[in-house]
Amino acid sequence: MHAGNGLMERIATHWRALLEALEGIPEDALVAPGAVGTWSVKDLLGHIAMWDAVSAARVRRLMAGQPARLPGEPHWQTRNQQEAARRAAWPLERVWSELHETHAEVLATLQAAREAGVTVPVSVVKDCTYNHYAEHIADLLAYRQRIGR
Repeated sequence: MHAGNGLMERIATHWRALLEALEGIPEDALVAPGAVGTWSVKDLLGHIAMWDAVSAARVRRLMAGQPARLPGEPHWQTRNQQEAARRAAWPLERVWSELHETHAEVLATLQAAREAGVTVPVSVVKDCTYNHYAEHIADLLAYRQRIGR
């Protein structure tokens, strides 16, 4: 399967569910550590934004005739730790902005690939986008239950 309407629909559906899972969490609870492991929700949002950016970069590489994944990409756990540390001092507003910007970027990149006739295997983006959102929706719902929201 390649990046057709079905992929875009799955991304949109899971994205809406992610945003719904975030609704109503008070700001102090968004920045409190321990929402997902040691991470705050703010850390989680930066993490999701980073993987959306990775997905967009992979699609751009495919469009340029290159392999989606670069040789020597850091292990996902290493990348997660590095990127969380890089965003640690960012204000919540900056993380929210990045989240929405990178999501728009991945959608625009997938649309550009479709318009260019470039086949994007679902396997290139699913674990950075809709499968990833689904994983963290479950985390957010569990956190909401813990905090009574």
